[in-house]
Amino acid sequence: MRPANINKISRCFYITSRKYSEEKSVYQKHEEGPKPREVHGKLYPEWRKPWIHRDGEWSSKLSVFVEKNPSPDIMYALSQIPNLTFDKIKAWWSDMKVIQEKQNQKFLPERVATLGSNLAAVHFFTFRQAKVRLRGSSEWIFGDITTLNLPSNYSDGYYVEAIDCSEFHHNGIRFEGLENLYGLNFLKWLSLKNNRHVDVWCIDRIAGQNGKSLEYLDISGCNICVGCVFSLARMKTLKILIITDPGDNVELQAALSMLEQENPQLLIKAVENIDDNISK
Repeated sequence: MRPANINKISRCFYITSRKYSEEKSVYQKHEEGPKPREVHGKLYPEWRKPWIHRDGEWSSKLSVFVEKNPSPDIMYALSQIPNLTFDKIKAWWSDMKVIQEKQNQKFLPERVATLGSNLAAVHFFTFRQAKVRLRGSSEWIFGDITTLNLPSNYSDGYYVEAIDCSEFHHNGIRFEGLENLYGLNFLKWLSLKNNRHVDVWCIDRIAGQNGKSLEYLDISGCNICVGCVFSLARMKTLKILIITDPGDNVELQAALSMLEQENPQLLIKAVENIDDNISK
């Protein structure tokens, strides 16, 4: 090796090591204390600082649990106290329940990293009163956390082929929960019957994630519109589609007719609306 090349390599190592040596440790930063905040080279205005950091304000050791600035949601809730009514409390409680349901159905990358896409889907759906059938099996997996004995780590052989969400717990599966179908390359059968939160956005997500493998889809009792038909047209392998009878909706009838013409192998079956039968 030439001396010039050796000098270049040694210079690269020297620069790298120098860069890491100049990095201060956590203890050194703690001893130096917080540096004054600057904006465009100027000190941060006193009036914009949190009250607990302003000169002359007293703070205790419990101040570490205080946020820098109050949450806008908390400030809005406090402003509503003088005009608080039972209807507002009821509306707030329903909003909190919706947020809780969305968080409960959120896709967790840590779960997929530990279990794999298929076994993670089995955990997610069975623990929420849905049924799952594996590839090469005729039995459905369902139950609760006390009766199911699922592996807690990745295990080969769990290939999800069918999912029945017709009895999905609480108010049904939402847009956030459908992301848990990601990576199910063997999924052929899916029932979202009577899940009232399934709309055009949900159908579009399913078409993008599972449109290449799905052969059976039940979306009766869901919020179906003309836009859903465009998403259904992307599912080239779909053979059976079950929907709620469109009734007098001429635009939806025309869109479904065009879908049948574009995909001759697709069989569309319309069922009666359960809500209409109850009202009668």
